[in-house]
Amino acid sequence: MRYLLAVLLAAVCVLPAYATPDPYAGFQRYADEGSLKPFTRDLGSLLGAATFHNGRSLGFSGFDVGVRYGMQFYPSKGDDIMRKNGVRAFGLPWVQAEIGLPFKLDGFIRGISYQGLTVAGGGLRYGLWSPSDKPWTPQVLISAVGNSVVHQQFSASHFGADLVASVGNAAVSPYIGAGFDRTRLVVRSSSLDPSLDGRAVSTLESRFTAGVRIKPLQFSYVSLAYTMTHGQSGAEADLGVRF
Repeated sequence: MRYLLAVLLAAVCVLPAYATPDPYAGFQRYADEGSLKPFTRDLGSLLGAATFHNGRSLGFSGFDVGVRYGMQFYPSKGDDIMRKNGVRAFGLPWVQAEIGLPFKLDGFIRGISYQGLTVAGGGLRYGLWSPSDKPWTPQVLISAVGNSVVHQQFSASHFGADLVASVGNAAVSPYIGAGFDRTRLVVRSSSLDPSLDGRAVSTLESRFTAGVRIKPLQFSYVSLAYTMTHGQSGAEADLGVRF
């Protein structure tokens, strides 16, 4: 258990450092007709990341705050905006705060200003079953999130939803999720092809997640997950406190 916890903590620290700096710097230079949709898919994979780390809802007056991180290991085929700019792995951190509401609902907000992106979002989760702390009792919820993105060369909006299930005890909780990401991108500036200015593209892609959450202390947790979005591998990491 201590070894696994050390690996998870190391991943939380290393994943942001591994990501290529400023993956969006090539947008104005390399954006063309063929690269817009692959780029939008890759952006959506980050915007929909790390919205959950457990299938149990918080319960009324529960509280959760922490740092989230989502990454993709390599840009999609056709995403010349990133590939021609030398981007390999890329990611996005979040600060996220959650609160338990009546009727098995959780609400959350998230945001960041990072690598030229300003992102604000939030969402709701609904527990299909009543919250339970009984060891190895299955817990299932629906998670939905929306995000708005502003960048000097583009803007974007995102909506995602997942069905999440978990089991576990007070120390460890494996979880899985499946859902989709819908992302809409609008070009603000492209020096390669100025005719694209104002062009809007949309994508709808699947998302699959498998991970584990560990609680080293009573009110703290760390989690790490593997993701598959539009055929591309990635990872998520979370670190926070939960009451």
